[in-house]
Amino acid sequence: MNLTPVFASALAADIPQEVFGQIFVVSFLAAALVAAIVFSLRGLWLIFEKAGIEGWKAIIPVYHHVVLTRIAGLSAWWTLPLLLVIPLLKASNGGAKKFCLLLLAVWWVWLCQRIAKRFSKGIGFGLGLACPGTGFYFRTALAFDKSTYNPQP
Repeated sequence: MNLTPVFASALAADIPQEVFGQIFVVSFLAAALVAAIVFSLRGLWLIFEKAGIEGWKAIIPVYHHVVLTRIAGLSAWWTLPLLLVIPLLKASNGGAKKFCLLLLAVWWVWLCQRIAKRFSKGIGFGLGLACPGTGFYFRTALAFDKSTYNPQP
């Protein structure tokens, strides 16, 4: 007795056998990416709560950068350079793009250093927060360790 639904057997018949492995790999990578994003947002949520700010503000895309500048002890106006430089990345001039990316990188490293200092962490931890490859791990470490937020380091 065949228990496979008719539509499933019809769909499976149209797909070559070699593609099933590729579909599995892509599905697995997509699920891993979604899990990493959720885990990263959860870490940011906990960092916000450690700083005495509501955690839901971590999931709003631009607003969480405003809140991060406040956690770093800066005015929310310090988010303005980020918002002004991003449209310049659409410039056709390659030198302007590189300069804007350099400005964003310097701004982000400076902001991460200030955040690390507020949680009584050192320069190395701040650089780890700033690097795109390691920022996920350092943000998670900051979220789940026993450090406390100090508004005046």
